[in-house]
Amino acid sequence: MNQQDRHQGAGLGQASVGTNSGNIIGGDNSGIVASGHARVRQVTHGSNTADPLETIDRLLRKLEADAGALGGERAEDVIDDVHRLRTEVHSRKLSGENIRAALSRLSAATTSTATLLATVEQIKVLATAILH
Repeated sequence: MNQQDRHQGAGLGQASVGTNSGNIIGGDNSGIVASGHARVRQVTHGSNTADPLETIDRLLRKLEADAGALGGERAEDVIDDVHRLRTEVHSRKLSGENIRAALSRLSAATTSTATLLATVEQIKVLATAILH
């Protein structure tokens, strides 16, 4: 039903019919917003008991896949740091210094892209947890 159909019956003794349309927002948290009667639904994937390394790996894969948004050398630098960080967090002897350095470089490289920076911030929180 389009806008014209919605008001077609108005003035002819027929009830006009309204429609709701909405936007779907993807990602780790999904929301649906319907006009007129706003509704928000949040879906959180995973659980609080998930292994931090599994979550870090998932976020690193996401960061690697989304790095193309940066273009050129910056994307390659981010991908290199993702690989370094993945290797470091799976090391038997974690190096807090190496992890912090990689996270710092990733933060600096992604500051111009909010979604990439948000992913890096999530990784920082999890990496801090595994270092303690």
